[in-house]
Amino acid sequence: MVLRRWLFVPLLLLACQRVAERFPYGKGYTFVNRWGDTVALDSLRGRTLVVSYFYTHCPDACPLTMSNLKKLYSNLPDSVREKVLFLSVSIDPERDRPEVLREYADLYEIDPSGWILLTGDPEEVRRFIKDVGVIAVKGKTEIAPNGDTVYFLTHTDYVHVVTPDGRIVYRGDGEKLDLRETIDKIASSLP
Repeated sequence: MVLRRWLFVPLLLLACQRVAERFPYGKGYTFVNRWGDTVALDSLRGRTLVVSYFYTHCPDACPLTMSNLKKLYSNLPDSVREKVLFLSVSIDPERDRPEVLREYADLYEIDPSGWILLTGDPEEVRRFIKDVGVIAVKGKTEIAPNGDTVYFLTHTDYVHVVTPDGRIVYRGDGEKLDLRETIDKIASSLP
């Protein structure tokens, strides 16, 4: 009975979540990239963004989403790719520090010229993902024999296409990303 209740909580949260229509520019969000540099969210206004939400310890949804995003990135025509910025925000800033993001970017061979991975202050990240309608629920925390903290997050795996003026014009499922539909949304949102 307890197990059923635990499985029901994330589903209830997903069903009750608010769907964001605008990207939260103007709220002063700042993050840190994989090199430790501060990135103000507002500095990205004016660009078409492809935004995803992930964590590096994710065993299932995030690797599939990253694989789909890599396909999307490589399938964009050069003339489109140079006008688009991919942005992946960690929903697990406690573990996903800049050096961890660097290793993750190397693992997925993420192009640093067109794709930014971000982490930041845990409270600020929680407020940000709430603003964009992403849910992340932390599971039971355990300490592994080697001393590492182990937990998993149940989360939505949205991919958003954001127009230069901040409208979210596409909300896809990262695990099952429809490349053609996403490319069409990106192309139609370019200035």
